[in-house]
Amino acid sequence: MKRTPRVPKGIDLILEHFAELPDPRIDRTRRHPLINVIVMSLCGAICGADGWEALEMFAETREAFFRSFLDLAGGTPSADTFRRVLSALDPRAFEAAFGRWVQAFTGSLVGETVAVDGKTLRGALAHASEGGPFHMVHVWATSKHILLGLRAVAGAPGEVAAVIEMLQTLALNGAVVTADANSCTAAVTETCRAAGADYVLALKGNRGTLHRQVKQVFAQAESKGFRGVDRFASHDEAHGRIEHRIVRALPIDKVPLTSQAPWADLHSVIQVERTRVVKERMSVERFYYISSMAAKAEDFSRRIRGHWSIENQLHHCLDVSFDEDQRTIRDPIGAQNFALISRYALVLLKRETSRKMSVAMRRRRAAWEHEYLLQVLVAGTIAV
Repeated sequence: MKRTPRVPKGIDLILEHFAELPDPRIDRTRRHPLINVIVMSLCGAICGADGWEALEMFAETREAFFRSFLDLAGGTPSADTFRRVLSALDPRAFEAAFGRWVQAFTGSLVGETVAVDGKTLRGALAHASEGGPFHMVHVWATSKHILLGLRAVAGAPGEVAAVIEMLQTLALNGAVVTADANSCTAAVTETCRAAGADYVLALKGNRGTLHRQVKQVFAQAESKGFRGVDRFASHDEAHGRIEHRIVRALPIDKVPLTSQAPWADLHSVIQVERTRVVKERMSVERFYYISSMAAKAEDFSRRIRGHWSIENQLHHCLDVSFDEDQRTIRDPIGAQNFALISRYALVLLKRETSRKMSVAMRRRRAAWEHEYLLQVLVAGTIAV
């Protein structure tokens, strides 16, 4: 692909890693280069364009900006072009291209908490078809605010196979993978350990025997005042809510295991006791986890709290700042590919930290200022 000296390094990375993405169109319909459609869609998602017509208008109003580094011999794409191209792109190939791009600026994951969780897109196909909403599984580097991978599946039951496949493609050596109870399977533990990663997985009743045994061993420890059990306590107050958490950890040799599942390198079991007071009403809940790590309650507290950043930093932002559940793209493939673009737009916005602003305000500023949009693209991709 032809380069111009004016192309900043961050944008150059985007052009480089998407250059080999297969174009689904026949030659005579390729008036607009595929890379133009992708870059304009990514920039549009950063700036608040939430559908085909919005992308067309955005590209028109930013034509001079795009001409500085893209070949616009054919002008800017129409809404129909954005729709046709993004509804024809192979989602798996598109995911792979985004994955190659992200790996170029991710850096080492040693010590990183890598959270795995799913999100249902309720609005994207609301008027589309009989299929209803679809489900996307995310792999999120919690402190780096980077989406390492995602995969669309039919629903929550399809998560495990997608999780295993994604984890197998990532350089996870030295990382700690966290996941909810749906991914608490022997196969996931084996995949993590084969990749050189540790795991902390939520344990619920769907794991039957192991769940009962872990609850029982902590009940026995409680009857003895939790003597000898490593613990760590934390306390939070925010928005009228008071929360006190106690994390307790036991080595696996304290659990009389009879579960037949071949858990890979299972070393610890964890109990999290959460006491909440909201408007003078108190609730107490207990949750359980398994891990390949040594029984250190403070470390588990950090990892488990870190896991929920995928809800606060990714899912919540997609719902609130990107209003994802209200988006109504009718084509299933188009909806999936635009969801992918939206997620990486959010990653870039999260990583631009030169000014203290909400994601919503960063989107507005990028929409108003060419220079700030460029800053989001560049700072987001080259700052590790």
